Amino acid sequence: MRRMKLPPLALILAPLLALPACGSSPRASHDPLSIARAPVAATINDYQRCADKALLPLKDDAARSVFVLADAALAACDAGLEKVRRSILADNAGHPYVVPFADEASANIRTRTRNILAHTLNRAREAQPAQ
Repeated sequence: MRRMKLPPLALILAPLLALPACGSSPRASHDPLSIARAPVAATINDYQRCADKALLPLKDDAARSVFVLADAALAACDAGLEKVRRSILADNAGHPYVVPFADEASANIRTRTRNILAHTLNRAREAQPAQ
């Protein structure tokens, strides 16, 4: 029986090393229509911090709905939401759909922040002893 000669190690590894080149190309550093990059994320964080601070004096108002209180806190931060919108516009400049995207993303960020605030209030209310 004749023994089969093994190919050199370099021939075995070459196709494995070439596999990443066959895959999808890496994303560009500036994906279109994104809110995940640092400048936008920083303005979103500032907006959410503003809302948290605006909610503090309202937390003890058990008579009003958590969503009414969240809306009151968010109203104090409207300028911050406009900064978020402008940041999205600037970060995605040149994209043909950036204006509607910025409007929708800003509305979604407001809704998400509202829900976070309402959830925070609900948790605080549940933690208080019954009266």
